[in-house]
Amino acid sequence: MRIRNTAAMNVVAKLLLLFVSFVFSVLAAELLARVVFDPVDYLNPTLVADKFLNHRIEGYTGGHDEWGFRNARRPETADIVCIGDSMTYGMTARARESWPAVLAEIRGGTVYNMGLGGYGPIQYLHLMKTLAVRLRPKTVIVGFYFGNDFFDVYNLASFNENWSSYAELGGSKVEGGPFVLPRQSGKFLGELRDWLSKNSVFYAFVSQRSGFGFVREHEFAAMAGDKADNLISYRDDEHHVIFNLDPRFRFLDMRDPRIQAAMAITPHVMSDMQSVAEQEAMRLIVALIPTKERVYGRLLERAGYREKYLRLAEAIDQENTARAWLAGVLREHHIENVDLLPALEAEVDDRDLFSVTDPHPNKDGYRVIAETINRYLNSSR
Repeated sequence: MRIRNTAAMNVVAKLLLLFVSFVFSVLAAELLARVVFDPVDYLNPTLVADKFLNHRIEGYTGGHDEWGFRNARRPETADIVCIGDSMTYGMTARARESWPAVLAEIRGGTVYNMGLGGYGPIQYLHLMKTLAVRLRPKTVIVGFYFGNDFFDVYNLASFNENWSSYAELGGSKVEGGPFVLPRQSGKFLGELRDWLSKNSVFYAFVSQRSGFGFVREHEFAAMAGDKADNLISYRDDEHHVIFNLDPRFRFLDMRDPRIQAAMAITPHVMSDMQSVAEQEAMRLIVALIPTKERVYGRLLERAGYREKYLRLAEAIDQENTARAWLAGVLREHHIENVDLLPALEAEVDDRDLFSVTDPHPNKDGYRVIAETINRYLNSSR
């Protein structure tokens, strides 16, 4: 009996030693990851409610700065302030690979990134009036994303009482529900992964490696629903991308009265931005950011996808119409704009500029955006 007890104790001791070694190794890996990597690239920050912006990042969480933006610090002044949504924030890339950071690298001086996912033109205006002016920039660059910025205008004007004055401008009042992004369901080990994404740099680093791509592609496919034509995959020697054309994720249907309302409101918001810029002696430039499918549109058309997928053709045509309309609005209000589509469209012929399953650019795509803006700044006054 004593021999059996001794053997059992030895097994328990070995298991305990193994567990302690595992915990120590994980903690050591986490400590090393926090030394080697920038936490802002890997940790999810804390989101808090804001009565004007709807949401914001709590300062100093997830590696963000005092104001809750994706910068190493909040400077006293900045030469350029970039305001936008997740396309300006730099989603799917590291902070130093976002287009505002690359623009700073190219030009020198201070470029402050004031982008956050879920923001739209009304939030851009608010940030411009309240925070950007405190940095006394010479130039403010607003990134307008055709994928969902009209959606954001409608939602904020219609469902945030602080912006209700915009809701009836231009006869834009619409009795309709808000645009809502479908929630992802069936996420493998969802709660554990969410906790780790907020607290572990090591986990976030490992999960972003290519070996986890199959998990993301599976979850992406699950979000697209049951219809096969919701997903379009394109692959050749230089490209591997997937497009989600699920109507639940499409927010540029100009037949939708809510989008029509947003397009009635948007010129007033743009005019108010220009007024702030003139009052504060700032130069306002609107960067027109196309969607992933629009950037690949010419390539997909050559491959016969436009004829094969009517939903794709419709999405591209709708965006073309919206682009022409907004360019006209900006001209009417004497607002400078830089069209990013031609440069992105030219570069994507030779390489992927977007993540496989994500609508956001990869680091190469963000660099093309920064280089295009820089050329515009150098060629204009």
